Amino acid sequence: MDVLVLAGGSVSKSDPLSSLAGDQPKSMVPIAGKPMVQWVLDALSGAELVDSVAVIGLDDSCGLHCVKRLTYLPDTGSLLQNIQRGAEHFSQVTPADSHILSVSADVPAVTPEIIDACIRIFNAREFDIYYSVIERSAMEKRFPDSRRTYLKLKDGEVCGGDVNCIRKKAALDPDSAWSGLIERRKNPIKQASMIGWGTLLLLMTGMLTLDNAASRVCQRLGIQGKALKMPYPEIGMDVDKPFQHNIVERDLLR
Repeated sequence: MDVLVLAGGSVSKSDPLSSLAGDQPKSMVPIAGKPMVQWVLDALSGAELVDSVAVIGLDDSCGLHCVKRLTYLPDTGSLLQNIQRGAEHFSQVTPADSHILSVSADVPAVTPEIIDACIRIFNAREFDIYYSVIERSAMEKRFPDSRRTYLKLKDGEVCGGDVNCIRKKAALDPDSAWSGLIERRKNPIKQASMIGWGTLLLLMTGMLTLDNAASRVCQRLGIQGKALKMPYPEIGMDVDKPFQHNIVERDLLR
């Protein structure tokens, strides 16, 4: 499977990681001796089921390396548009493949084995989007001081994962909800209205199960999607704050 690494985004002075990043993008913040994104590329290099990789938001002047075929794409300034740009690239390079894997550049604890396991789980390719979540119990057992933000559901508490699978055609369809979300990217109220205020209220009050929530949101957006509880806390351990940087660095240096 082809992989899009989401490495765009600069670090503002108010960003908690600004002291570590300096003038570099967040994905280039050093951790345990190399840039965060390089740890992710190392995992992709060692994964048997990864075919090629595109990094969006960086260029070849960064000195990164990957044993898989590596391409750099310019940052569009928007997460959704970056995914769309990656889908467009891979549609041209490997038109026969239906899906791509998206991986955030700020999950340096991910391993080749985890990447391959995620691809195997997503490989049914029945849905437009496979969205990974990690249960709070698993997250806090592996990274007890991570202080992640959790969504309280009727069947447990979960946080989002940063390894997901997307159908290229769904991302590129001009009539899809994806395009609608992009058009409304500067208006959170309009984005929320696409999901439905009733669904949002039920989510906020913990009245939905994970399957119920995913079904309602996807039905509202007009896509086929599946939220999957993944047994890999590493894909949810994104480095956003200095204390999380310290946690992951200690883990990588063990």
